[in-house]
Amino acid sequence: MSDVGSARRAKEQLKNEIGAEPFCAGVGVEREDGIGFVVRVSVRPGTLAEAKARVPARVGDVVVKIVEAD
Repeated sequence: MSDVGSARRAKEQLKNEIGAEPFCAGVGVEREDGIGFVVRVSVRPGTLAEAKARVPARVGDVVVKIVEAD
């Protein structure tokens, strides 16, 4: 399980790497039952495939969850 500090560091790392990409709508941290804290990457509609190809599944011990924004 990841802790909130690790998740925040992972969030900042991802934000620096992909925050300016056209597909990225936002990066945040949330608590997920059974996993701990995860980084949530919100992507613009229609860009999910590109985001999945460019965003890692994990940053260290922290799981990265990709969601399509409305």
